[in-house]
Amino acid sequence: MRCRLCFHLARAQSGQVAVETAIVLPLFVFLILGILQLGLMHQARLLTKYAAYKAVRAGSIHNASVKEMEKAAVAVLLPVLAKRSSGSDGIEYVRPVSSGQEFTTKWNEMMGNEMGDTDLKYAEVTICGPTKKEVGGSGGELDFDDPDNAASEDWKGSHRTKLRVQVTFNYRLIIPFADWVIFQSTRARDLPMLMRMKVRDEDRRAEAPRRFGSASTGEGPYDAAASKRIYIAPIRATYTMRMQSNLYLNTDDLPESNECLLPFSYKKSP
Repeated sequence: MRCRLCFHLARAQSGQVAVETAIVLPLFVFLILGILQLGLMHQARLLTKYAAYKAVRAGSIHNASVKEMEKAAVAVLLPVLAKRSSGSDGIEYVRPVSSGQEFTTKWNEMMGNEMGDTDLKYAEVTICGPTKKEVGGSGGELDFDDPDNAASEDWKGSHRTKLRVQVTFNYRLIIPFADWVIFQSTRARDLPMLMRMKVRDEDRRAEAPRRFGSASTGEGPYDAAASKRIYIAPIRATYTMRMQSNLYLNTDDLPESNECLLPFSYKKSP
């Protein structure tokens, strides 16, 4: 009788352990995956800050050319640029850059700044200023070393020769499961949507998701990539540097207005 009772107690405890493991293990695995992904994102953010510096440096000596600034940003971000392996069940991976030959090989593949399987660039440069309105005039060029342009009694006037840029690094999340959760969280999704629970239509319409795309990119490419299970989180950094070359006022690089995004910018609800 006593042995039978001990046997039933052992079976009950074994079942309890199995239930507890089934509850705790997924949370523990996600915790580990989340830590790995957030650590990689922190590394990417540090590189994005340096890429912003190199981009504005390139722009200051190349007449605020967006093309030259994006090339400089891609060169800095090259070690963390990811791509998807071939095949229907391809995975995200990052090819290491630990030698000059590896850098050259990867640069030749990604120097075009076009992200495969998406309509996004790896690095996107947005000029925050000077705007065409700040510079003034309708043509010609602005001498960067003209004292009348570089210095002004009006502090806003001195901004005409200061190049202010924002670099957007479209970072591909590469850790499975954590990529989807972090993507949805950074879009400021509601918890019911994250858990695949039913959401009322009026609540969905009232939702104001966080803006991912810039004025030129928009939100569509990020959602389209997510539908292919490619989760992209834009990481942004800004930098300012005084121009070391002239600004040409008849080019399309200078914006009409400041279109840079704040760190937490939301779309207006309809």
